[in-house]
Parts: sequence; structure tokens; C-alpha cells
Amino acid sequence: MNIVVIPFHDWRKNINEGFRTRDAHIIESLQSNSSVSKLIIVNRPTTLLELFAKKNNKNIKGEVLIKKAGFKLLKINDKIYVIDYISTRILSQIINKYLWFIHNYQKDSYVSFIDKCLVYLKIDNYNVLCQNIFSALLLQKLKPRYAIFDAWDNFLKFPVYSKITSQLSLNYKILKTHTDYWLTNSDENISFFKEKYQIKNIELLKNGVSFKMFLNNDYRSLPEDLTNIQRPIIGFGGKISYLLDTDLINYVILKNPNFSFVFIGQILDKTTFLKIKKSHNVYFLGDKHYNIYPNYIKNFDTCIVPYVINEKQHGGDSLKAYEYLAAGKKVVGTRGNGLEYLEDYVYVADTHESFSNEIKNYHTNFKKKLDFNNYSWDNKTEKIIKMFCNEKND
Repeated sequence: MNIVVIPFHDWRKNINEGFRTRDAHIIESLQSNSSVSKLIIVNRPTTLLELFAKKNNKNIKGEVLIKKAGFKLLKINDKIYVIDYISTRILSQIINKYLWFIHNYQKDSYVSFIDKCLVYLKIDNYNVLCQNIFSALLLQKLKPRYAIFDAWDNFLKFPVYSKITSQLSLNYKILKTHTDYWLTNSDENISFFKEKYQIKNIELLKNGVSFKMFLNNDYRSLPEDLTNIQRPIIGFGGKISYLLDTDLINYVILKNPNFSFVFIGQILDKTTFLKIKKSHNVYFLGDKHYNIYPNYIKNFDTCIVPYVINEKQHGGDSLKAYEYLAAGKKVVGTRGNGLEYLEDYVYVADTHESFSNEIKNYHTNFKKKLDFNNYSWDNKTEKIIKMFCNEKND
């Protein structure tokens, strides 16, 4: 089986930060699945300016098989091939911002190069797994045997895309027409997509976890930047974004002055970051490569998911919650962001006070352990493989 994957994130991001996002995890699992012959990754279009701003290398490590203008086909290994596109339209990207990606995905020159790559690789029969709402017009031009859209989050609820919701909504409509099946990570999303776009073939596929990373004994040494931090350590491993409930965070920091609160991850929203009180017991240690990320989680005493509960949420299915649990940690989170699905495993708090109380009881960890079989990324990916195998001919 040959699968063309259109992920949301740039391949360079996976190399620089580790394969830590939903699309990256699924690519890794597809690579190890014996049913898959070749994986062709259609990389996100970019420019030299964007690469410079994000401190990403221009070149992707791999054997260049075809090169034309800003396009490249690279062989990463015997199974994975990446189709890359670096545009010279820098000014256009600055002016059009997110709309630039929608336009460049469907450029005739990019589509033509993708077709050329498939011919070169002797692939005339393939399935598509699309995980990128911006690439709808590209998918419209491809000719797969079977196409699945992984609508993992509701992008209409992301504040950062508030100015292009009409175009994103149009893309959802295009994907409805040009895909055979949809997946998403929450029941709320299923209800939304069914009501707004009359999507009939849609199924819940919750996030998973790479258990081997969080059970590996190599990740048990104490990171140097945790050495002088007083225990107990209450840890958060994730992006500092608009989803964080800063009122809740400041409340528990104030109520637990003898506990240390450690945050690791990218700061995506500076406004949210500035709202968090920088008390003596608060530590921001920056982003960590996914290869060493488990080492931090294993050395936290309690892990938290302090997300807001309001209309900004989109069902929620926090990857970090699965990772915390795989590491054997007590997990405390807020109700209303998808954690109810994991309530047999995590402590879901309804108030600031109850959240703080669960942190105080950091020694309490009698909830059920996560089932490796049901919650692994390999298990999630196997469901996608079965959908491709049981497609239209059934």
C-alpha cells in the first residue's frame, strides 16, 4: 500500500523538535506498519524568509532524487519520501499570510511536480491521508484511490485564523466533496462537522502515545535544569497558548508556595505568558526536543492540564495527558477540554480550589493505568490502515 500524506507541520519541524505532533506520530507509525510500501510526504510550502525566521535549515537531510526550481523529491529512507517546495514569493507570503499557504498548495507547478514524483517512484495507485485544512485545493487536484481527511481540530475556533474563517470553511466543504472519510479527535468536533457541513462518514480517532518513549529507562536521569528546583515539582509540558487558564494557574501558584511549578514548551502567545505570575516558585525552562522531553515528565511529581473552559475550546484531546499517563504520573486537569474521556485515569477538577487540592495530594495516584493496546499510536494508525484496506470495494 502506498500512502500520500499531507501533514500539517513542516518536515523540518519534526527533525528540529522531534516527532511530537499528531501528524508526526501517525507518520512514524505508518512507517513501521508492514502494510505500507511507500510513504510520500507532501511538505508544507515555505519560503527562505520563513525558514530564516523559524531558524530552520534550507536543506532537508536525504538523497535528492529530483530537483526543479524550488521543488525537490528527497528519499529519507527506504520507505519515506518527502516532496519539498521552497517558493521565491516572499513578498506574497508577507502580504497574504495564512492565505498564502492555501494558494501555494494548489499551484499548478506544485501539483505537476507531485505528479512527476509519483511517476518517478512508479506509483500509480495510492491513498491519501490529508491532515492539513490549508491543502484542500491540492487534494481536489489529486487522484487517489481513497482519501481520508484527519480533521483533528476545529480550525474555525482558533483565534489566530479568525480573519480567514470564510476560506477555511470553504476548504472544509471542498474536503467533504473530495474525501471518502473524516476522522477527528473529539465528539464535539463530530457534532459540529455533522451539523455545519453534513459530514456523514466521520469517526472518532482520539490521540495516542508512544509508550516506548515514556517507559524507556534511559529517560530517568534528572535533567540538569531541574537539579536545583525544590520538590514537589508540578509540571506542564506543552505550548504556552491561549488555551491556558492563567487565572487558575495563578491561583494554584499562590495557594501552594512550597511547591515548584515548572513549564516546558514553546511560548506561542506572549499575552498568556505575561499573565502568569513570575513568583519565586515558577520556572519556565523553554522548549525541549521530544527525544529528551520524557526525561522531564518522568521527573515531575504531578503533571497538569490547566486549560480554559469556554467557547474557544474545540472538544480537546490533549496529547500531553496521554504522555503524562504513559510516564506513570498523577494528572490533574480541568473539565470541559476533553479530559472527561480519560476520567478513569486522570483527576478532573471543576473549581480552582479542587484543582489546588489535588495538587496538594500529589502522593495520591490510585487511578487506573493507561492500556498500552488501546492508546498506542500504532493502534490508532492500524485503524487508518484498515479504513484504506476496506475502502470502496467492500
